[in-house]
Amino acid sequence: MRRKSTGPSSNDGEDRISRLPNALIHHILSFMDMKYVVQTSVLSKRWIDVWTTMSTLNFNSYQFLTRENGVSEIQIGSFANFINEIFILRGDSSINKFHVDWNEETHKPRTHTIPISNHMNTWIIAAVRHAVQDLSVQIRSRASMILRLPHCLLNSQSLTKLVLKHQPNYTKISLPNSMSLPRLKLLSLSMFYVEEVKLLNELISSCPVLESLILANISVGMGDDVNLNIESRDLKHFYLHSKGRGINHPRHTMAKVIKLSTPNLTSLICHDYMIQEYFLENLSSLVTAKIKMTKENDRDLSYGDELSYLERSEEEKEDLYPKRMMKMLRALHNMEKLTLSASFVQVLSKAPGLTQCQPPQFHSLQWLKLTTCLTRGCLAAITYLLKISPKLESLILMSKERRIADVDDDWEARLSLPCTLSHLKFVEIQQLQGCNNEFKFVEFLRKNGAVLEEMVLWFRFSKRS
Repeated sequence: MRRKSTGPSSNDGEDRISRLPNALIHHILSFMDMKYVVQTSVLSKRWIDVWTTMSTLNFNSYQFLTRENGVSEIQIGSFANFINEIFILRGDSSINKFHVDWNEETHKPRTHTIPISNHMNTWIIAAVRHAVQDLSVQIRSRASMILRLPHCLLNSQSLTKLVLKHQPNYTKISLPNSMSLPRLKLLSLSMFYVEEVKLLNELISSCPVLESLILANISVGMGDDVNLNIESRDLKHFYLHSKGRGINHPRHTMAKVIKLSTPNLTSLICHDYMIQEYFLENLSSLVTAKIKMTKENDRDLSYGDELSYLERSEEEKEDLYPKRMMKMLRALHNMEKLTLSASFVQVLSKAPGLTQCQPPQFHSLQWLKLTTCLTRGCLAAITYLLKISPKLESLILMSKERRIADVDDDWEARLSLPCTLSHLKFVEIQQLQGCNNEFKFVEFLRKNGAVLEEMVLWFRFSKRS
């Protein structure tokens, strides 16, 4: 039986949140947009000046979305003025995070506004003067612009995280001649064009303690030296995405050669075209790799004379690409988890001498995911990968093609894998079609998986007419 309280109740109007220390209130407000943070000043006298000492400043132009006569419009001018007033009124307290999300893409303004580039440097300089540590700028606009990064930003002594992203079109980014970021641990650049690749190399080398590097659809100007060199002892995570944007640009593409020497790298994600040449050195600490290399088609290679080094005949590609994929695999020999795309597996199957017995190379590989199809050629590639992975415990296959040609009768003889599947415990095959060769391969795994504990099969269901 509950006993009614006769003393002061919890709903007697006591404002417990206002009694919290400023540090805790600041932490709670750090998850909110600054428009709502400022609005807390009307709650009581206790809250009037709380927002002025916030060290986390989040600004999203979507919060200035209005609807008039059924038309949605972001008040870009009001948004920019709001940020300016925040910097004027907040005082001299330091800034930990400064994040801006500027959107002119989804809701285009009906009236002319001052370009974002005219505002951005002012805000960046103000943030750097307040010893900002985490700075993120994301711009959604189809307007062409040049983003001239101020010298103070790329020579900041306090910055630990820098994220710059523009979409959906490329924006030219102008880098200063001298750069030094002694505390930067994360650098992320997306959808930018850098005129000189040497400046991009200098930017990366100016970050001696860099741990995470993200380069998404970065293009560089053509010249005698278009090599991207990434040499870092502290780099642990590297993400490179060059597909779909840079390769078919008429004036620029990614670097001619990408060199990676990172002895402490633990994760590598690479989405690129096979026409791109890679030199992967000293990846002794690599744990996880996701490689999605794609063969470009004819319309991807509409270059001018200055890009003629990328133009190759189909005969050259048939000989070159398998060797490049094999070379990339050899550089990843220490990893524990590997994901490969369908194009990678298909091209790998054409490597010379692939079906010959070779000594194990992936001594640490325990988890393997392949997007592929069980054709004769792809089976050869899968066989090779199983042969060089003696400690493999988990295998995940995703069928890529809807129509799979039958393999010949002696396919199982070529899949002879003595002692190779001695550690395989889990198999999952997705998007099966019910073809004979699929079932033959499943049966092969079942017979040869000495310690196989679980096999999961997912079938592709046809749509009803």
